[in-house]
Amino acid sequence: MIKKIEKLHVLIQQYGLRRCLFRFFHDLKRKTGLLKRKFPAWQWDQRPLAYWLDRDAPSGAAEYRSFREKSVVRFFFPPGQPPKPHAEWASDAVDQADMLLEGRIRYFFNEVASVGYPDIDWHRNPFTGQQADPRQHWCNRGDFDASAGDIKFIWEPSRFGWAYALARAYAAGRDDKYAEAFWRLLESWMAANPPQMGPNWQCGQEIAIRSLACIFAVHALWNSPATTDERVAHLVCLLAASAERIAGNINYARAQMGNHAVSEATCLYTVGLLFPELAEAGHWRKLGRRVLEEEARLFNWPDGSYTQHAMNYQRLMLHNYLWCLRLGELNGLTFSDLTVERLKKSYEFLYQLQDTETGGVPNYGPNDGANILPLDGCDYLDYRPIIGSMHYLFHHEQLYQEGPWHEDLLWLFGPEAMESDVRSDERVSSDFLTGGYFTLRGRRSWAMTRCHTYRNRPNQADMLHLDLWWRGINVLRDSGSFSYFDPDEHWNMYFLSTLAHNTVVVGDVDQMVKGPRFRWFSLVESRLIGHVQHGQIELWQGEHYGYRRLPCKATHRRTICRLGDDYWLIVDDIIGHGRADVRLFWHLADFPCRLEDKTVMMDADGNEVRLFVDSSSRNMDVRLERGLEGERRMGWQSLYYGQRTSAPTTCVSVDDVLPVRFITLVSLGRDCVITECSVDSVIAWSEHDKVVGRVELFPPGGEGQVIREVQFGSDHWRPLLSVKS
Repeated sequence: MIKKIEKLHVLIQQYGLRRCLFRFFHDLKRKTGLLKRKFPAWQWDQRPLAYWLDRDAPSGAAEYRSFREKSVVRFFFPPGQPPKPHAEWASDAVDQADMLLEGRIRYFFNEVASVGYPDIDWHRNPFTGQQADPRQHWCNRGDFDASAGDIKFIWEPSRFGWAYALARAYAAGRDDKYAEAFWRLLESWMAANPPQMGPNWQCGQEIAIRSLACIFAVHALWNSPATTDERVAHLVCLLAASAERIAGNINYARAQMGNHAVSEATCLYTVGLLFPELAEAGHWRKLGRRVLEEEARLFNWPDGSYTQHAMNYQRLMLHNYLWCLRLGELNGLTFSDLTVERLKKSYEFLYQLQDTETGGVPNYGPNDGANILPLDGCDYLDYRPIIGSMHYLFHHEQLYQEGPWHEDLLWLFGPEAMESDVRSDERVSSDFLTGGYFTLRGRRSWAMTRCHTYRNRPNQADMLHLDLWWRGINVLRDSGSFSYFDPDEHWNMYFLSTLAHNTVVVGDVDQMVKGPRFRWFSLVESRLIGHVQHGQIELWQGEHYGYRRLPCKATHRRTICRLGDDYWLIVDDIIGHGRADVRLFWHLADFPCRLEDKTVMMDADGNEVRLFVDSSSRNMDVRLERGLEGERRMGWQSLYYGQRTSAPTTCVSVDDVLPVRFITLVSLGRDCVITECSVDSVIAWSEHDKVVGRVELFPPGGEGQVIREVQFGSDHWRPLLSVKS
């Protein structure tokens, strides 16, 4: 067991002493009621529009509406003049909007639930029936309440993601029923959620995301008869109350070292910029900009990777900055050169980790179902909208050929963006050394692996995980993260564990020690040994030391060798002392699979993928499972938040004296036969009786590199890795 003093040291190491002290005193103020005194509850009619406005601004609803129409502050498009998207692009928005009018809402861009219309129960999880107390002040609520279940299912409709669908549907056909639906739902929400009361005032990021959706919708629906003067006044009151709530507690978000602070700062910057007539607008805009600048400097790393170790979190962060930088550009305001440079690196990083055919990226890290700027009909897993928009922001040119992902450009930059030149950058093998992400790229297949020493809040115990993509198929995949709160079944614990990733488990424990909530202890350390390339052959090698805390003092060393486009060799050495239970997991794409001796056969849309596995131990056991529950869960994936589906997974198990070696040869669409395999020294394979590949290996357990010599096609290579620390 890790002692309390050691846990405290790890927390300070991850968050810093200042943030830990802030969190301690914040929790103390919450428990003693001091925080609640700072945020007293009130009713909407107690603070009308006049309460929030500067003394020079008119407070009558009609006069205020006229005053707003004369504003010189610019939004993405003039109020009431939204661009008209292509009918094909907008068809999904019309479908969503019509579904909403029937009382059904899409959760996390995937599952649909009946919630009613317009009188939604904004505090109920429609999938489980669990209810959150709307009469409880948010300061008295815990972050996780077993009786209410996963709070994200209650928060999701209150993010107002549906407002973008209504705005897009209205822009496509100018049907006022969509504008009326927005205002009726907004009125329903405000009636059910008086300020500071209930779960929907609990999280500043949720408040921020909701505010941006309202701002977008009111600009799109401004000229509709449904957008009355009184409704505009009420919405501005909601925005002001939201900004006040965020500004009063944004340091709590900053202490979490993640995207919460960025979202909250985006709201403050936006409300302060677009509504300068509000009495606190100047303060909110300056505070928002300062936090945005500081968060970019601290947590967007120089190589483009992001502090939260998750692709989806990085997209959420980029959406916020895209929104702010574009608004600033329209209004003659700029951000620092450092912020701009870090954000350029960030979207370029995602581009290099993107699959060319699908637009997807590895399902790596926590996937919380967030797409806070859904301005297109692309699938939730498609990252072309955000990457293409960021590219246009900085270069004023399109990155991809025309497709539904271009609707974002239309909304944010106008029709002229659609006429710009198209220039697609090349994706190449890359080393992102700060974040510890590495890619190996061929023409038809590519891979990503992770080799990182954690210094701040890790999310999953997944070091040396390998993602492999081929012709748009995520052949070897990350399982996802499912849900953040699952007190009964603990599926969330399975998805963040080491065994849910394409890596090795030693001693039946995770690479790190799990703490409460999102915390980990005994943070894993790693080392890149080398990454080199010769002709058609590319070699990467690294190791991690997460299992040195065990009696066997194990080190996991992984070697990845790309051989052309269709062969990948992975060698896993587990080096240590004594006997250990060691398991290698390969999580496969969701296609029919079968196991024949040591080879897994996958039928991937008519193309056969084979995984040949072997080990240095005679007592190796190979299993292929799908949807296995119980004590040894195995064979699951989660592509969308809160949803899990069965998918094939291979587990290669050995209980033997260390060192132990696993060897995996992946063939993609090739009819190959293993002709020689001595795990300690050589593996060779042929196609149609012709040897196409031969790799000679050093014995396991040494201090240096693993591969001695490679022969593949016409290439003959003795690699020499330059060790990097």
